[in-house]
Amino acid sequence: MLPMERATVIVGRKKAIRYVTACITLFNRGQREIVLRARGRNIENCIRTVMLLKKSFYSELKIREIAIGSDVFERGGRRYVSYMEIVVGR
Repeated sequence: MLPMERATVIVGRKKAIRYVTACITLFNRGQREIVLRARGRNIENCIRTVMLLKKSFYSELKIREIAIGSDVFERGGRRYVSYMEIVVGR
């Protein structure tokens, strides 16, 4: 089996269990690492998703990397929106 690229799950406003289900599906398809990415107010939901995934489904889940930063939007002036990326793997 060829090594797969990291899959990305964009975390938004839906309930955390939706994103947990997406991650479980990716892991069941053979994905070894998943990037969960959220911006702005959805960062809290991203963290909730990772903790729910770890505590309820995959106790051996490893948080491999956490990245934070700001995206710049140039619509009607310059605006900065914080983002967080969490890389998890089995």
